[in-house]
Amino acid sequence: MVSFQLRHNLLITVFIIVVIGAMWLLMQGLSHSFNALQDKEPAPLTENEVVSKEVSYIEKIDNFALQEFGENQQLSHFVKAKSYFNFKGAPALLLDPKVTTYNEKGETDYILTSDRANYLDSGEIKFKGKVNIHSSTGVTHKMNTQELLVSTKTDDLISNKKVTYLGERAKIIAQGLHMKAKEDKMKLIGETSINQDTGQKILTKDLYIDQSNGQKHYYSKNDTTYLATDNKIYADGIDMDMRKEILQLLGKVKILQNSGSKINTKDLIVDQSGENEIYRTKERIHYQSKVANIHATGMRYDAKNQKIKLTGGVVGRYE
Repeated sequence: MVSFQLRHNLLITVFIIVVIGAMWLLMQGLSHSFNALQDKEPAPLTENEVVSKEVSYIEKIDNFALQEFGENQQLSHFVKAKSYFNFKGAPALLLDPKVTTYNEKGETDYILTSDRANYLDSGEIKFKGKVNIHSSTGVTHKMNTQELLVSTKTDDLISNKKVTYLGERAKIIAQGLHMKAKEDKMKLIGETSINQDTGQKILTKDLYIDQSNGQKHYYSKNDTTYLATDNKIYADGIDMDMRKEILQLLGKVKILQNSGSKINTKDLIVDQSGENEIYRTKERIHYQSKVANIHATGMRYDAKNQKIKLTGGVVGRYE
């Protein structure tokens, strides 16, 4: 009887220990989960989530509209938005904003549209994300930026943040932008990368884009690198006619081929029309490879087929 009682008590003790151990493990697991939740920062609210909370704004206006007048009491800007939200201690928010700018004759100069923008106390409007600029000339500029400041005083469009501009058959990335929208002219500021749809990449700095009078003129006077499949080309600047799909690499030009050969010349024209990639120049040529050292005046280089034709007083030395 005593032996049975001892076994009974032992089983009860073991059971209690197992229960206590399980509860301890459960408490540890819950504590770990709670600490993990505390350590993890909550994801920031999206703009729509913010404005959906009534306590987050002090005023809301649907179908918002505002007129701006110039010195002669003539309409200069008309601001519209699907919704306007006024926040305490933060810039007002416009959803689906549309800003129309007018000239002295009361005619539309250009229209800016985006998904959202901030209306600042200064009267300036700061667009964010995708921005479309529709000019009265028929030109449409498309870009994506962290911010694009629209001045209602000067009509200049300014961004000091990263800008991705969708150009003619190219995506252009720069460190900022200064645009005169009335003139269809802009300057992409800082280090600039032109990523062409055909695969070539052009690296330069402070790229100007002039689309006035129906042209598609891109140019820079800064050092430029042209990267193609089989060639890397260095030049002192670049001038691009995107309508004709012809660009000119300015000043001293050095072509480095993947084979190790190099070509020194000046003012190289790159013809990209019709899916071609033809390099040509009438300037002096110095071609160097492992087995040849050639001087000439003029060159036609079919980069896709890797065929070079040197013209005008060709003098070569072969090893």
